[in-house]
Amino acid sequence: MTRRSPVDAGPRVIAFIVDGKLCDGGEWRQFGWGRFSPNLRDANGSTTLRIGPGLAGAVQSLRIYGRALRTSEAVANFRAG
Repeated sequence: MTRRSPVDAGPRVIAFIVDGKLCDGGEWRQFGWGRFSPNLRDANGSTTLRIGPGLAGAVQSLRIYGRALRTSEAVANFRAG
């Protein structure tokens, strides 16, 4: 099994989509993406999933995919419900 990270391999850029919207930085940052450190091999993280252990709210929905999605796929999947 090949593990893929959500990092664009060429420029090593990482971006996030939350609730069907590309995080573009809003009024706080000039842009929403960041450069992924060349010292890190991937963005796979831990084999144990922990969702907001200190969260004072609720996670209503969570989807896990077997590969990194393109931005348009992530937005479309959110919109599709």
